[in-house]
Amino acid sequence: MSRSLPHHPNLEHLKKSAKRLLAAHRGGNPQSCQFLRRLPRFTDAPDEEILAARVSLAEVQRVVALHFGFTSWAKLKEEVEGQPESGPYSVDAVVERCSEDIPEYAGAGVPLGVVAALNHGGVGIDFMEFAAASGWAFSFGYWYDDVSPAHMGVRGDPKADGPFEVFAFLPLQYGFDYEMARTAEPDTVWTFVQQRVDAKIPIMSEHMDGGLISAYREKNGRRQLFFDATVAGGWIDVDKLHPYAVYSLVKVREARAPEEIRRAALERAVGRSRAEPWHAAPQGLAALRAYLTDVSDATRDFANVQDWFCWAAFERLMARRCAEVWLRAVAGEVEGAARTQVAEAAARYGSAFQSYERFRSEVQIGPPTPDRLQRARTPERISVLEEHLRQGIAAEEAGTEALERAVAVL
Repeated sequence: MSRSLPHHPNLEHLKKSAKRLLAAHRGGNPQSCQFLRRLPRFTDAPDEEILAARVSLAEVQRVVALHFGFTSWAKLKEEVEGQPESGPYSVDAVVERCSEDIPEYAGAGVPLGVVAALNHGGVGIDFMEFAAASGWAFSFGYWYDDVSPAHMGVRGDPKADGPFEVFAFLPLQYGFDYEMARTAEPDTVWTFVQQRVDAKIPIMSEHMDGGLISAYREKNGRRQLFFDATVAGGWIDVDKLHPYAVYSLVKVREARAPEEIRRAALERAVGRSRAEPWHAAPQGLAALRAYLTDVSDATRDFANVQDWFCWAAFERLMARRCAEVWLRAVAGEVEGAARTQVAEAAARYGSAFQSYERFRSEVQIGPPTPDRLQRARTPERISVLEEHLRQGIAAEEAGTEALERAVAVL
């Protein structure tokens, strides 16, 4: 499977990657064979034959290009050299401002894009605070038979869109609203993007894993937008976008007082944990229990679900670390019994994160794809996976109860 280029890829780094692959081959490292099988002459060759063959630098450069979905090194080089430079409100910049403790896979492109837009609008907020205060780090939507509850929408109507409105909450608290253009109307999107890129206004997107649109161009008769995203970034034809929407923030009112935002965020955290089913799909703690039931069920086949379905599930679980960090900060801002209860909730969510991290490690460190989850669910190991999830859910339940007590005395 091909991978997307990293954010703002560096050609020298890619050249070094090719040289490392060549050195691994010449050193007899069998791990190099899985990459070199992308070359037609090695497609079905055993490791011994590949390691005994002479391989040139040009060939391993082509392997690197193929790895990222390009037919040649020249095409890869052209694409890298044509990408815009990173700006102060790029996804890269948001990640750099995050705590080093941010767990792998806790971030998704949509919330990273909203954080960038909020910082551009003068709201000093990092990813971990946004993930928690928005409710993202306390939410979970799951239904094995329908992947739609895992969608990560930017803007939504709470009455109609259920969990999709999760990323609208904080911007509205800070006095912003969303301007929108639907990608089903390419001409409208093209004009929308041109105007805002030229004005240096961040543009968020729900396409793939979201992120920011930071540039536009016309090339070979095609209108293209540059996605600064954690998944599927790079230049994408405006006519090929998924029929969702692109957004920018606009200031429409004054922000609420900090203590009001804090209380609303704590109430929201409880609400996301206790959320009612949405279109028959369980939410919050109920969704976590449904996930536990299916992971424990040997008849379920996770290899048949889409890759991003498991990514979405793991991103939510890893975001519990963001909940812990934010709650510890909130505990230092409130007084009396509320402080004690928020501190307890922080500890509980920290325990939940550790349990989910052990669960992820059992599945396999790295991208949590469905086939890896399915392979990990052997008869001998299902009980181990089940216990890690069970411990995490119990810790979250206790954390939610502590938050309910905190909100009651604030």
